[in-house]
This record gives sequence, structure tokens and C-alpha cells, in this order.
Amino acid sequence: MKLTIPTNWSEDYFDKIDFSETEEIYGKMNPDLIGGGRAAVGMPSIKKNEIAGFIKKAHNKGLLFSYLINGTCFDNLEVSRKGYRQIREFLDWLSEIEVDSVTVALPMLVEVVKKYYPKMLVSVALHTQINTFERAKYWESLGADKINVSHVDINKNFEELRRIRKSVKCKIQVLGNLMCQNKCPSVILHANFNAHASQNNHVMKNFGLDYYLASCSGKLLSDPVEILKSAFIRPEDMHLYEKEGVDNLKLADRYMTTDALAFIVSAYTKRQYDGNIMDLMLSFSKYRMFNEGNLNLLKGMKYVFQPSKVNVFKLGRYLAKLNELRTQKEFNKNFDIFIDNTKLDGFMKIFYENKCTRNCDTCKWCTNYAEKALKLLVPLDVHKTNMEMWRETREVMVSGDIF
Repeated sequence: MKLTIPTNWSEDYFDKIDFSETEEIYGKMNPDLIGGGRAAVGMPSIKKNEIAGFIKKAHNKGLLFSYLINGTCFDNLEVSRKGYRQIREFLDWLSEIEVDSVTVALPMLVEVVKKYYPKMLVSVALHTQINTFERAKYWESLGADKINVSHVDINKNFEELRRIRKSVKCKIQVLGNLMCQNKCPSVILHANFNAHASQNNHVMKNFGLDYYLASCSGKLLSDPVEILKSAFIRPEDMHLYEKEGVDNLKLADRYMTTDALAFIVSAYTKRQYDGNIMDLMLSFSKYRMFNEGNLNLLKGMKYVFQPSKVNVFKLGRYLAKLNELRTQKEFNKNFDIFIDNTKLDGFMKIFYENKCTRNCDTCKWCTNYAEKALKLLVPLDVHKTNMEMWRETREVMVSGDIF
């Protein structure tokens, strides 16, 4: 099982990362025609004329490149004269610069690519929520060469993963290092938000105040046992998925600095990490936007400081509070949480053997492991105070006060 890893378009990207177990890298412009699975705010940018050179460097390293056109909604423009022509022109350009594959979320795009660009492979995006063998077969019938199975539904459901593997011949990819909550009810809604928040010429101009991120982060980080129940895959447990016929493990995130990506890729390349599992997840300390000077920070903030959509003075006061929290080392690095990865050996047994009933009120499996492996890096009252940030973020949107 080989890795699929994100690119952040940095100049030091190819110099710092160990690609020995990596088959493919993926990325996209920010923003672009169709949008993608991440909002424009905080996402690194690259000029269109620079991408071809980046792809050549990837090929020289023996790496495949997948361009993301994985927005889950394109405002129905794909079924209009202008939108269809734009898509075809964009795909023509991707073909010219020799991308190896595209990752898509719209079924029509699978068919368009297969009809007009036969050399281009198609990977079906994570947020299409392929969580049953029937859905997997549907996408393969359209021509998919690889499917990303739903991390929130499949990563801890080996019974359905086995059904999917038996039902399709295409490649199967799982996502490894996102702590999205298990069975998240908002995964497609969040994907739609991100698609519009990264789409060129959208009426919202990539405005990116993210209710879903605040809501889910608040739940997981305020009650860290929920992290153990979430969708992440430990480096040591990769062999379980490999044994079931999974072809690739995908890592996130395109937001990250090269140093952060290199650190995470190294752990999954070695299939071992003896530290805090939170080190392998996204945190403020890993964002390029927050760690590469004020210019990058200002570029990111333009997507939220839009006076026509939000009260920028109230937003400014809120962001000042966030910036103050980022000065607290443990919050900035790991949200105050330490999960000892060495104490999670055997944790996946109940899921691999299909014995998880999902009745967390009576089963204490995850709670028992949390008692062994999890601790806070700050006093409990400090952590609770810090976690108020997520509740306040959601509340100012629900009340309308921020607007």
C-alpha cells in the first residue's frame, strides 16, 4: 500500500519530504473553476503558469500527480453552455500539462473525462461519501479508476470495506490523518461549503466563515475520547487495510507547511510513530498561513474580511482572541491534548473483527483506551476555557451577532 500525499506548492517541497513510499501527490489552484474540498481561506496559492513546472518535478521524482476538481457543487454550471465549455477548456489545459489523473466529485465529469481524455485517470473524491459497495460499483461503472471511500463511514467499518473490495476492481484509497467524527452527519454539507468557498466567480467571493469546522472541532476537542472514535488511521495500523486489499492511503493537508508535511509523511512511511498522535493531525502550528509571515496571513484573511458579508470589527475582535490563544504553545501545537500512540496498540481489534456495536453508552472500549493513552497538557479548567473558542464561533453565527 503506497501513500498519496498533498502538495502545498512550496519551493522546498521536493527537497524536504521522503517520497520513498509515496506513489502520488495531489493539489489544485486556489481558488479555481470548480472549487474543491478546502475553502480558499488559508490555502496556499500558485499561479497557473507555475503548475506545469511543478508537475514536471513530480514526474522527475517518479511521482504521479492528481489535480483536484473535487468540488461537490458547481452551481449547476456544468449543465450550461458556458459552464460546460469552461470545464472542457480547463480539462484541455490539464491534459496539456500532463496531469496523470483528476479527482472529481461530479458523476458527469467522470464521463466527460473518460470520453474525451482517455489517457487521464479518474479518482472519485472522498466527499462523494462512498460508504457502501453499491455506491462503489456505481462509480466504477462510470469509469472510475480509483475511489476514495468515506473516511467517516468506512475507516472503522471493515465489514463494509471488505464488501467494497469484493465488488470492484478499481483501486481503493482510504484517508489516514483527519480526525473527522465517526458517521459525521455534516460531511456532504461541509463539502458543499468548501466547494463554494474555493470556486472562482462565486457570488460569495470565497467568503469562508466555517460553521461546520467550529461545530465539529468543538465536539471532538472538548471531549477528546471522541478523537479515538474518529476517522484517523494510525501508521501502525496501515497493514490492516493493506490486508483487506486497500491500494493507497491518502494523507492531508494542503494547508500545511512543508516541515509539517515532511514530519507526517515520515511517520506513515515508517509505519511507526512513538509520540503524540495529535502531532500527525492538522493544528494551527502546521498552517502555512500562520507560520510564513504576515503577507501570507493577510492573503488568507481577505477571504473573511469582507464588509458586505460580515461585521469586520466584531470579526477582528474575535480573531484577536484566536491569535492570543495561538501564543499558548500546547493549544497552538496540539489543542492541549496528548494521545500516547504507543498505548493504542490493539485499539483497532474491535473494529477489525466487526464487534463494534456503535452503542457508546454501554460499550467502554474507546473510553478504556482513552484512560490509558490520553491526557491534557494543561489544567482542565484552562482547556475548557480554550475550548470556548469553538462554542463562541458557532454561537456568533447562529445568533447573527457576527453579521
